[in-house]
Amino acid sequence: MKRLAFSLALLAAGTAGASDFGSDDLVRQGRYVFDKAFTPAEQDRLKPLVPAALDNIAAFYGERKGGIPDFFFCKSVECARFLAGAEWRSFTVVRPGYYYDGKYYFERAGIVINSMAGRPTTSDEKLLAVLAHELSHVEVHARTGGRLVPAWFNEGLASAAEGHGCKPGSQGIDDLNKLAATHDWHQYTRPGGGKLNATYCQANLEVQAWAAQHGGFAAIVDLLAKLPKKEFSSLYGGLVTQQAPVTNPVGVEKNDS
Repeated sequence: MKRLAFSLALLAAGTAGASDFGSDDLVRQGRYVFDKAFTPAEQDRLKPLVPAALDNIAAFYGERKGGIPDFFFCKSVECARFLAGAEWRSFTVVRPGYYYDGKYYFERAGIVINSMAGRPTTSDEKLLAVLAHELSHVEVHARTGGRLVPAWFNEGLASAAEGHGCKPGSQGIDDLNKLAATHDWHQYTRPGGGKLNATYCQANLEVQAWAAQHGGFAAIVDLLAKLPKKEFSSLYGGLVTQQAPVTNPVGVEKNDS
């Protein structure tokens, strides 16, 4: 009985620790916000990745028009869940507010890199790619004047911006148009759902195919510039990649985007 009581006490303590993570556990240094569990050396490793990712976005789009968001780095799962909620993927907020069921109120635009940032096995190259992916969302928001674009387009473009390689024919859904709403995209590509990799790749390949069909990436830049005044569908038209029933989705590895 004593052993059972002791075990229950340990479990309760662990649960309390997870739920007790709060704003006081975040350390701000200018635009950088760190989970306080990071050591100074770990923080110093992460900081140079941000200007490098900003440079990559400038090179990808020809120039950078988006502002500088806050950059949040989590080391613990508790930190990621506090910021992002149950679906604790890395993400971008472009305006003040909460992210889904997260507990943190973002007062300005911000990018959150989840607990992958604290894993010794996560390479600088992987972190740089995820930062570039999320910064692409900031760039799209700035270039469209805040006009919404289909989630599959936004995510496909971000996947291309990060330099994510995909197998030809990668497909996670029979029709990308079903994932035009951000909520639907997040639900369909939820971590552990088995469709994340192939669906991101499918959107990536669609955006690249459209650009190739319309004379190159300059057509994407032009489309974004026209969006504040015109509808996306009138500028983009229909999907250019062939859609087929999904049997066994294929795609290369992609995590935490």
